[in-house]
Amino acid sequence: MPMTIEEYMQTEAGQQLQMDNAGLSDMEQANVMAALQKAADAGDLESFNSDNAILDAQAAEAAREEAEAFQAEQAKAVEAGDWETAKEMAENAEYAMEEVKEHGGDVADAEILEAQYDQMELDNADYHQEIADSAADSAAAYAAEGDMATAEIYANTAADHAETASDYGAMADQGGTYADQTVDTSSSYDATASVDTAVE
Repeated sequence: MPMTIEEYMQTEAGQQLQMDNAGLSDMEQANVMAALQKAADAGDLESFNSDNAILDAQAAEAAREEAEAFQAEQAKAVEAGDWETAKEMAENAEYAMEEVKEHGGDVADAEILEAQYDQMELDNADYHQEIADSAADSAAAYAAEGDMATAEIYANTAADHAETASDYGAMADQGGTYADQTVDTSSSYDATASVDTAVE
């Protein structure tokens, strides 16, 4: 009959595990106990390597902290309208969560999927922001030439795409971290500004 967790804890290895476990964080302890339970379910407690379990638990927790730090940086980048950086942070968060999973840590597949969706939304935001920036430059160029009608068309295009970029960025909501944040979608070009078109 396979060894139970209670029986394992009475062994020398089990007693050592209990002592080592006391120095771990709550999350690391939970990860170790999850590994122990998995071994028990598989009937492998007699060959359970507690040292490896502890190392995995520590690695998983370190990766979890990294993922949370990347998510925080992602939120800051979204608030600033820096979609490219936000996407990079979402990618880093995904990789870190994959590492948590690899080391047996507690991470839901839905969390990893959310980070992947964030990347797609932020990619779309960056795409529309580039169009907005280009249109704003064109608006300024036409205004400088005195063609206010064309300048206004480009200015409106810039504003529309900036707003679309903001909408996509707002959808990249990592756990509600920045759901209430607002992003400046105004165009850098003012179509109503007066332009001196006189030729010297």
